[in-house]
Amino acid sequence: MSSPPATVYVVDDDPVLRDGVARWLTDAGYEARPFPSGNALLEAAPGLAPGCIVVDMLMPGMSGLELQRRLLLAGYRWPTILLTGHASRPVLTRAMEAGVVAFLEKPVREVELLAAVMRGQAQLIGKAEMIPDPDLILRLSRLTHRERQVLGLVLDRKLNKQIAAQLGVAETTVKGYRRALTRKLGAHNTTELVMLAIRAGLYRAAKS
Repeated sequence: MSSPPATVYVVDDDPVLRDGVARWLTDAGYEARPFPSGNALLEAAPGLAPGCIVVDMLMPGMSGLELQRRLLLAGYRWPTILLTGHASRPVLTRAMEAGVVAFLEKPVREVELLAAVMRGQAQLIGKAEMIPDPDLILRLSRLTHRERQVLGLVLDRKLNKQIAAQLGVAETTVKGYRRALTRKLGAHNTTELVMLAIRAGLYRAAKS
C-alpha cells in the first residue's frame, strides 16, 4: 500500500496566489490545504496532521513570522516557508534563527516552491537535507549541453517559442529537445520534470 501524500498548508489572504500555489503542489503529488489567514490555521492546527507550511510574510492581522512564532509556542515544529516581496536583513536573520526553511520572493517560481517544500518535508521526517537520487543524477549526465539548457528554461516555465527565441533555434527544434530530455529523464509532463530535477539535486532551495 502506498503512503498518503505529504500535506502542505498554504496560508495567504490573496485567493489567487493561494489557489495558484495549492494547484502547483497538488500537481506535484502533495495534499494542499489552503487557509485564508494565520488565525484560521491556528484554530485548525489541533486537528491537523504534521505538514509543511507555505505562508505569506505580510498579511492583515497576523504576519507569517507571527504565525510561525505562535505555532512554535503551541508545540508545532512544522517547517515553514515564507513568501515575501521584501524584508530587511535583521528580519530575515531572526526568522532563520527561528527555523524558517526558505524565503521565496514574489512572484514565486514553481521550481523554487517545490524545492523548498521538498526540503521542508525532509526536515519534517528527520532528514536534515534532501539526498540527491543517484539514478536521476546519472540520467541528467546523459543530457546534451543543449538539452540541459532547454531543461533550465523549462524549469523557469518558459514557453517553447520563448525558449526558441532565447536559444536562436526553431520552435520545432525546441520540441525535439523537450521530447529527448523527457524520455531520458522518464518524465511525462512539466511538473514531473521539475520534481525530477529537484530530486537530482539540480535545484536546491536557498534560505536567503
